[in-house]
Amino acid sequence: MFISDHEDKILPAGRGYGKANKPEDYIQAFSAFIRSHSNDIPALMTVLTRPRELTRKQLRELVLELDKAGFTETNLATAWREMTNQDIAARIVGYIRQAAIGDALVPYNERVDHALQKLLASHNWTGPQRDWLKRIAAQTKANMLVDHAALDDPDLIFKREGGGFARLDKMFNGQLQQVLESFNESIWAAA
Repeated sequence: MFISDHEDKILPAGRGYGKANKPEDYIQAFSAFIRSHSNDIPALMTVLTRPRELTRKQLRELVLELDKAGFTETNLATAWREMTNQDIAARIVGYIRQAAIGDALVPYNERVDHALQKLLASHNWTGPQRDWLKRIAAQTKANMLVDHAALDDPDLIFKREGGGFARLDKMFNGQLQQVLESFNESIWAAA
């Protein structure tokens, strides 16, 4: 049994945010990082100016850069929740766009659902086309984005379910790339 004659002290317990002590400081540091590096990181430029053209590879690079700087999606969500008392399931691109250009912070699943409804209403799609658009939307919710490479990725549902970019492009009459770009642009349209 260990016995100490030292006086007991109560130490404060709190959540740290890297170099910041308060959630406001963390969000401000994130905003400053985004503004100061918006021309240095190519993927960040894409997120801010042409989010429809963002690729999975660029997204991974951007997440790594943010992680090196101490900014993760989980910490951003926690800081945002503690700062605003709003629990918003936004994704990293949403936080970036909110910090840099003031986009509304909307739950990502809502953005995807809205973009899907807009896309479905924009054209008289066939049954199989509608089904594939719904699969693309579901995969977008799970993996943040679906691009040409994602459609050919054997680890994702598209290739396993007899898809792949070439086959789906034929199903969409050679317009699949434009459909994906339109869908991705609608996700990040002003809320």
